[in-house]
Amino acid sequence: MRKKYNPEIDEKILSTNSPGSTGDGIVMAENVGAALVDMQYIQTYPICDPITGTLLYFDDARLYGYTIIVNKEGKRFVEELGRRDVMSMAIKAQTGNVCYELVDQKAFEESHLQENHSAEIDYLFKNNLLVKADTLEEAAAFFDINVDEFKKTVANYNKYVKDGKDPEFNKRSLPSTIETAPFYIVKAVPAVHHTMGGIKINPKAQVINTDGKVIDGLYAAGEVTGGIHGTNQLGSDALADITVFGRIAGQNASK
Repeated sequence: MRKKYNPEIDEKILSTNSPGSTGDGIVMAENVGAALVDMQYIQTYPICDPITGTLLYFDDARLYGYTIIVNKEGKRFVEELGRRDVMSMAIKAQTGNVCYELVDQKAFEESHLQENHSAEIDYLFKNNLLVKADTLEEAAAFFDINVDEFKKTVANYNKYVKDGKDPEFNKRSLPSTIETAPFYIVKAVPAVHHTMGGIKINPKAQVINTDGKVIDGLYAAGEVTGGIHGTNQLGSDALADITVFGRIAGQNASK
């Protein structure tokens, strides 16, 4: 279904969602005449498990501004704090459709990764998706990243931090250099995280048909609907969406 509406979101893109999230509600509503809206807008999260597609909370360090992301060639290729969809498609375009996120020990500690996500970290180590190394060379070699280019990239980035400006990708937060050993690199891929498209509803959560009229007795709320989030859902807004429209739908359906 997602390829039908957005060919870029193909088999190379995994999913953070439940295996049961296959769009059945959309199909059922469409079969009784429901209109669909914004189906082409499919959000991916950039840092996910290459094996399962699960969102990686190791990525918390990036949200604090502490990391850089490189490709197999050891080079940065996107702003690390960019939009989820922009980052994801940039990662998909790299060698192997993967990226490598670098964190040093200072960032690791200040992001509270061990305290908050110890089970995930153990899993990543066990599956060779995360390396901890005393040197940048050793960390890069684990994933066969071009070591010379990688070291140049880190050196350039540290200079940008000290200068207070990133001339390559205009990274909007430069809180810390990357120079405190040991160093961590996690291998990651983008995965589908949210679909902005779906069934068209009105403010009463009533489903609208293809003629623009209400379908009596049919209500919808949450991610099965479209037109709520525009082209790119902001993090956590889906919780407000399902809570607000779920309540509206329930109240109206009970009358």
